[in-house]
Amino acid sequence: MKEQLKNTELIEVLVNKARTGDKDALTKLYGVFREKIYRYVFFKCGNHADAEDITNEVFLRMIQSVANFQWKGIGFSSWLFRIASNLVIDYYRNKSRRNTESIKERDYIGETNWEQISEFLDNRDLFQAIYKNTDDLTELQKEVVNLRFIGDLSLKETAEAMSKNVNSVKAIQHVAIKKLKEKVKENQKRNILKN
Repeated sequence: MKEQLKNTELIEVLVNKARTGDKDALTKLYGVFREKIYRYVFFKCGNHADAEDITNEVFLRMIQSVANFQWKGIGFSSWLFRIASNLVIDYYRNKSRRNTESIKERDYIGETNWEQISEFLDNRDLFQAIYKNTDDLTELQKEVVNLRFIGDLSLKETAEAMSKNVNSVKAIQHVAIKKLKEKVKENQKRNILKN
C-alpha cells in the first residue's frame, strides 16, 4: 500500500512538471506507462505494427495535451488510457471504412506475433487464453478485463477510464472472470477428451 501511494505521488509530481514543459518528466511518464499502454492497445487490435503506431500516437497526444490536464476526479493513468481507448476506436472506424478483414478473420495473434511481443507480456499463456475466450463476453466485460489485467489499472483507475463507479466495475469484472473460467474449463475438458 505504501509503495502504491509512493508511485501515485511520483506520478503526480511528474505530471505537474510535465505540464510546465519539463522534457525529463515527459520522458519518465513515457517510461512508466509505455508498456501498459502498448499491452492494452495490442490486446485490442491484435497487430504489432498497429499497436506500436497507436501507442506512439497516445504519447504524442499526451505531450500535446498534458499542459491542459487537470486533477478533476480522474487520475492521470485513467486519462491516458481514455486517450488510448479513443484511438483504438478511431483505428477500427478507419479500418471499417477501408472494408478490411476483422481481427477474428485475420487472427493476427498467431504464434509468431506472440513471440514478437513476449518482452511485453509477462504471461503469454494467460493473455492467449483470455484472447481466445472473450467471444462470450460483452464489450463492456472485455473492456474491463483489458483495462484491469492487460493495462494493469486499479479498480479505481478502470472506473475512471470508463466513467463508471468502482462497484460497477467490480461487478462487471466478477461476471467476466466467471465466464472466462467456465470457458477455460470447458476448453480443457474438450482437450482432455481429444487426447
